[in-house]
Amino acid sequence: MNLNKFFHLLTAPFRSMNNLRKWLTQIGLFSILLIFYLSSAFFLIFANIRFMPGPLKRLLKFISNLLLKPLGLFNKYQEHTINRLNLIDLAIKNMMFKKTRAVITVGGMALGIGSIVFLVSLGYGINKLVIDRVARLEEMQQADINPQPGSQVRLTDQSLSQFKNIPDVAHALPQIAVVAKVNYQNSVSDMAVYGVTAEYLNQSAVKPIEGKIFENNELSYKVVPGQVAGITISKNEDPYPFEGKSGQKIRDIEYDIDAEEWLKVREGPSTNAKLLGYTRQIEGRQLGQEVWGDKYAASVSAERNEDYGDIVDDEYGKWIKSKVLIWEKEPCTQEVGCESGNYQPILEADGRQKEEEVFFAQIKTRVYSTQLKRNQVLGVTSDSDEMLNLLDTIELQDEAVLGTSSAELSLFAQADDSTVAPIDAPPDTLSGSDDEWIEIASEAGVIKQNEVKQIALGAGATKEAVVNTAMLNILGITADQAVGKSFETSFIVTGDLLDSDEKVESLPETYTIVGVVPEDNAPFFYVPFMDLRTLGITNFSQAKIVVKSPNSLAQVRRQVEAIGFATASVADTVEQIDRLFGTLRSVLALLGMVALAVASLGMFNTLTVSLLERTREVGLMKAMGMKSSEVRELFLTESMIMGFFGGVLGIFFGFAGGKLLSLGISAYSLVKGQGFIDISYIPTPFVIIVFVLSLCVGVFTGIYPARRATKISALNALRYE
Repeated sequence: MNLNKFFHLLTAPFRSMNNLRKWLTQIGLFSILLIFYLSSAFFLIFANIRFMPGPLKRLLKFISNLLLKPLGLFNKYQEHTINRLNLIDLAIKNMMFKKTRAVITVGGMALGIGSIVFLVSLGYGINKLVIDRVARLEEMQQADINPQPGSQVRLTDQSLSQFKNIPDVAHALPQIAVVAKVNYQNSVSDMAVYGVTAEYLNQSAVKPIEGKIFENNELSYKVVPGQVAGITISKNEDPYPFEGKSGQKIRDIEYDIDAEEWLKVREGPSTNAKLLGYTRQIEGRQLGQEVWGDKYAASVSAERNEDYGDIVDDEYGKWIKSKVLIWEKEPCTQEVGCESGNYQPILEADGRQKEEEVFFAQIKTRVYSTQLKRNQVLGVTSDSDEMLNLLDTIELQDEAVLGTSSAELSLFAQADDSTVAPIDAPPDTLSGSDDEWIEIASEAGVIKQNEVKQIALGAGATKEAVVNTAMLNILGITADQAVGKSFETSFIVTGDLLDSDEKVESLPETYTIVGVVPEDNAPFFYVPFMDLRTLGITNFSQAKIVVKSPNSLAQVRRQVEAIGFATASVADTVEQIDRLFGTLRSVLALLGMVALAVASLGMFNTLTVSLLERTREVGLMKAMGMKSSEVRELFLTESMIMGFFGGVLGIFFGFAGGKLLSLGISAYSLVKGQGFIDISYIPTPFVIIVFVLSLCVGVFTGIYPARRATKISALNALRYE
């Protein structure tokens, strides 16, 4: 094999690729030319209708002329070759010569394209109908946040602050869910009540059918110094007095640190003390002591006042003293032991991680008391200081037991602890004896930890309610008469929403109905968020985040879940619906492709038979000087014109069929009072894809007849009978 032949074989695939690219480019430009030319012809035909109004005729002619202007950009042809516009006119005249055959071929093509459009439009339409019924557009930018089951991480003011600091989060709106006892005309009913802000209701698209929603958007209860959840104390009655000694113990506590947070640990309770390293949350709650120390930095104090509601004095702040594991902050040189990319454990000589008693500021933590202090036992009356001193030593799980009588807190015991009298000992055994009896709390835990504590709503409660129609049905009030009526209610708050395990019930208050919402499934009503917050609630039942764009919702949800919460969104349901109907659309499109394949075979057969019938015509055109390439383009033009008309008519018939079916279903649904139902929808990208598909079918079905036409000899064709 010589070198030239070897080089020719080596470069053959590249030459073929170049030829293919050149041919596809020519087909693409010619398709654009054909679309503009035929579209212009369409408008011109309608403009020449006799009964068309004059202004509309002028408009159609203007559009037709406008479509003809770009034709010069695509109508490129060499000298001594046929003009492509003339080629299109010639192809149309050839088709009109055999009108019946052309109509049947185009009709078959339109039937195949129309089948695809009709079936797929049903898939899109039903999908859109279901999603419209399930979700609003605004809900695609929202997610509900709940605490993880069994997790110690709670939804608090600090959690809301974390959510708001996430990029793309527009709103972080809390919700408190409790049980209410509603008394109306001496009839008492239990039902759910939700403490929310007006913004929460607006974002949830709550639309009252009567009245309006309340306008309260407050999130933080501004507690004045000395006032906590309806219990008023003075500065001198502070249960944890500060005596001016840094490191002074306040109480024994359990605590946990916010997830993924690293806290600085120091030698003493001061920001000026030596920094020993960093620590983080480990499994379970940790034991420690709450101590007094130096005040926090100004920014930290302000943050705690807003997020926690603690009163941080100008001279001191609360610190935690505990024995913890210590890390150092530096870029990790090895993967073993490295955490969060920047924290390496400090190791002892024996290889164990260093554990030391340290101090750290009480920020980004949650504190739980393990000891009952004397001034926290409210409602216990006694003139004996000795008894109060004894109460100071009792270890309990609750931070406070309010409203408990001394009889409920104590057993009788002898002062020298030598003998114990029975609980039901008669009064005369308690006096006149050589032994002195005093009243103390027993180790057996006679204290009623689940005693219901009754407190009044705070002064900031607005006492307005938005009720649903199911609640009105129970109360026996019609919706049009509800606004302005009042009912009496009390709220029951469990320990999940409080820092302790106690149960709180508000004193009965009178609420005025300001709005009615349509909901008949279960009775409930909304009250302003701050009304329930005045009961001392620190943890929230749920929160709703609203992002700025639906595209950022998934990323924001991942960040929230990394903090330790569970998220749910209507977007999950919509995604499942999309997957289901995506499969359905694929099946429907496959069925439509069967009809299109049959129509394509009919079109291929028509063009092949047409070539055999026009053999003498082909020979005559070649004898007159038409090139083989121009003959090929003529047959391709005819097939593309058939594909063009088949695509346009198919899209129209498919769209019209879907709308007629929707009209028939709607006629039935209107009788049932369900309104108009549209089950047909065609996205614009799908229309473009189908139209391009019809042109491609026209091209591919015309390639074989066109190539055969180029191989016909002019002399043999003239002698063909």
